[in-house]
Amino acid sequence: MLVHIFKQLWNRRRSNLWIGIELLLVFCLLWYIVDYFFVLEYNKSLPSCRDLNHTWQVDVALLPEEHPDYQPGESDSTALVDNYYRVLDRIRQYKEVEALAVLSSWSTPGGGGYYGDWLRNRKDTTREGSGQAILFDPRTDFFKVFRYTTKEGRPVSVEDFDWSDPKAVVIGNLAKETFFPDGDAIGQILESPRKPDEVNYVVKGVVGDTKRFDYERPQLTFFRAERITSDNITNEMEIAVRNHESISDDRFLQDFKNTMSRELRIGNFYLRGVKSYNRINAETDFRFGQTSDVRVHTGMMLFFLVNIILCVMGTFWYRIRVRRDEVGLRMAMGSTRTDIRKMLILEGLCLLAVVVLPAMLIEVQFVYLDLIDTLGQGKNNLGYLPDRLVLRFILTNLLTWVLLAVAIVAAIWLPADKAAKMAPADALHYE
Repeated sequence: MLVHIFKQLWNRRRSNLWIGIELLLVFCLLWYIVDYFFVLEYNKSLPSCRDLNHTWQVDVALLPEEHPDYQPGESDSTALVDNYYRVLDRIRQYKEVEALAVLSSWSTPGGGGYYGDWLRNRKDTTREGSGQAILFDPRTDFFKVFRYTTKEGRPVSVEDFDWSDPKAVVIGNLAKETFFPDGDAIGQILESPRKPDEVNYVVKGVVGDTKRFDYERPQLTFFRAERITSDNITNEMEIAVRNHESISDDRFLQDFKNTMSRELRIGNFYLRGVKSYNRINAETDFRFGQTSDVRVHTGMMLFFLVNIILCVMGTFWYRIRVRRDEVGLRMAMGSTRTDIRKMLILEGLCLLAVVVLPAMLIEVQFVYLDLIDTLGQGKNNLGYLPDRLVLRFILTNLLTWVLLAVAIVAAIWLPADKAAKMAPADALHYE
């Protein structure tokens, strides 16, 4: 039957040429979009050993000097630090707060801030890489607030590591594999390639990998201490809390703001606002253009699919009308309605199969010219699927073919069903 269908396509090659060209162009463009979503969803599926659910950024600020409630006696460095610790204690003692952390505003989980470190293994200087430095006060439990785990899924706490050394650093698993692939990382030295004598750290532990953004891959991460001082309280540090899961987020937010608006009015400090880290993450995606990028690609995919359905439906509807004599003859010679539907649908799928090879040849040029995006790609990545271009190319083309095949079957089904329901005598009447 397939041989017969291909002969039919060849005999009608002029009428098939334009729809073939359209399928070719749509296949290439749709493949480009499918490739984008393939990489995006693959990156999202990679585990990130932290949890932003039920976490909140507590924004505490200082009254300006012109404010009528401003207290000049509470503005010196000693009073500032003491009052800040009182603020932390009151937040920590709030009944629904499970854990509290103070971290650098450059290290906001899901935020757009970035503080980078470029380090290397002191014993093997060829092992080097750059990644994000996460800075927090080790007297608060940053790991517990965001529920960091090891690669194996074991929860970790700040207390699990020795922070008495001012040069202590805890690294992510990807950093461990990059710098110390053949041995234990604990106790090893990481140093700056530019200033190895001045900038160096002692590895005190390894935790699981995290991603800066959900749509990217895990990155090299270095967790370092940044203790609270009078100089960094107001403009560099932020407070993060996790609420108990037994209470809903909406209720926690409302009750916390109502209570803490009074409780945190200490010295010149006041509660300016509370925002969830999930919301911060979503706002960052929007600000960095990722949200609009996904919307554009989704809109383009839907546009192409709808247009190919309408075009194929219109084309096959017309072709069936001019081939009523053929349909009637086939039915008169014993073909069933199922056979008619099957033949017409297979014609569309075979036409799609014909354009796959030239479409792939065009796509190869996109790959060769490096015109396809690989979100989160970097030199420190270790064998991720999107970096295996041949396998990725095959998989994305297969997904594209399936999408277009479904669209073509959906488009042909109605005219094919209408043709199959014609009575043979009525169809032969057009001859």
